Amino acid sequence: MTNRERFINCALGKPVDRGILWEDGLWEETRQRWKNEGMTDEYDFGHDFTVADTHGCFPIDYGYIPPFDTQILEDMGEKQRIIDNYGVEKIVMKNNPGLQQFIKYPVTCKKDWEVLKKRLTPETPGRFGCKSENNVPVTIGGGHLCGFFSFLRETMGDDCYYMMYDDEGLVRDMLNFQAERIKYFIQTATSDANVDRLFIWEDMCYKNGPLISPEMFRSFLSEHYTSVCETARSCGISVIDVDSDGCIDSLIPLWVESGVNMLHPFEVQSGMNVNRVRKIFGNDFAMRGGIDKRALAKSRYEMDIELERIKPAYETGRYIPHADHSIPPDVSFSNYLYYLDKLKKLIGF
Repeated sequence: MTNRERFINCALGKPVDRGILWEDGLWEETRQRWKNEGMTDEYDFGHDFTVADTHGCFPIDYGYIPPFDTQILEDMGEKQRIIDNYGVEKIVMKNNPGLQQFIKYPVTCKKDWEVLKKRLTPETPGRFGCKSENNVPVTIGGGHLCGFFSFLRETMGDDCYYMMYDDEGLVRDMLNFQAERIKYFIQTATSDANVDRLFIWEDMCYKNGPLISPEMFRSFLSEHYTSVCETARSCGISVIDVDSDGCIDSLIPLWVESGVNMLHPFEVQSGMNVNRVRKIFGNDFAMRGGIDKRALAKSRYEMDIELERIKPAYETGRYIPHADHSIPPDVSFSNYLYYLDKLKKLIGF
């Protein structure tokens, strides 16, 4: 089987000749550490495909065209107040831009939205790149501004929670616009290529559960998920894959009934357990992830225990085991190689 065939069959619960070896990415600090420990730029881990392979197989720019001009509004010594290319005003540490304090998002009212959505018009020239298959599942989506709840948070920040009550009409208008935008991307991409996977990034849960209630999900999001999933399937896309960190238990039934058939990454430190998920929710959807990334920084014995832990879920099928997030820099190069060797044996690689 090709990697593409293997992925589709696994996702749909059809026979496969072996499991899939998927790498979910590295922190840049991890990459630098591993180079210091002997990894070369050309080092081949033997993965079937990586995040870099499957993101942008059919590149679509979901973002702002034109992007916002990055501006430094105030120099604050070790910090600076800026506007980034997503139009977000924030304070960042100069020596660690990942440490951020968000101040203001582009949408605070309907007037802001009417201005902003001109940058999001799907028909804008330059949104579509050139397809590259390379024997991996052809994917559209992923990254920023490709989801529904995440779309609200990326445009309004945490004010989106209040807006669902204070200006319900605005929120519904934004979600309607986003759903039609995604459907346009699907229909345009599939008119030129056979697309296998729609990737929707949400990150709408934390360690204790969802950031909005299941009732709010059903009220605001379910119809759009259903509409987009129906459009995707009518255009030949067989896998609809949703990414959300945190504890997603209470949202799984809502995603599945809307047409989603793959979920990831089943973050262990948020209480997710792929064995338990399979027992409770059955085999009606595929899973990815589920291996505690923290175990990879521990002893070989503890890595063995972690891989043995997820074995029952793997044996149920429709599961691609990999780390539940990108690999952090406390994982050594030798540890990762040991883990990878053991994982290959588990999946019959």
